[in-house]
Amino acid sequence: MFQTGAPLQRAGDSATRCWLVNHGVVRFFYLNEQGTERNRSFHGPGSWVGGSLPPLVVPSPYAIEALSQVDAVELDYGTLRQWQTAHPHLDGVLAQAMGHVFTQQAHREAELLSLTAQERYASFLAAYGALAPQIPQHQVASYLGISPVSLSRIRARMGIADGQRGA
Repeated sequence: MFQTGAPLQRAGDSATRCWLVNHGVVRFFYLNEQGTERNRSFHGPGSWVGGSLPPLVVPSPYAIEALSQVDAVELDYGTLRQWQTAHPHLDGVLAQAMGHVFTQQAHREAELLSLTAQERYASFLAAYGALAPQIPQHQVASYLGISPVSLSRIRARMGIADGQRGA
């Protein structure tokens, strides 16, 4: 169980485990040298999350933080490697999972480089619609690469009532 604001993984620490989120919402974010946080993604119930590509034990390039109280099942990478050895058919599943991660990253990069802020927000709502009400607007703005004021203006243009959360 992780309380709101608790880190699951700190940026730069060796990623040695992953989690299956049963309840709650987590965010992945980067922290630059000036202390600015930029959200990479959000994940809710049913999502596997980790600080690298399992089962590689490498420093995590981003942090993972609970945005709400999170109930999650933890899987150590050592156990995952043991399962790979005992069950070689898991390699295909892991390769498929890594392919999914790379596809998501490419899609996110394309959105940031080619869509307007309003289009990125519409895409955010399409991708995270079920989680959006649980995500504070300043976190959504960070994900979109805009200020909270800009997000408020976009929401007004779209006819969405301003509130504390993402939707």
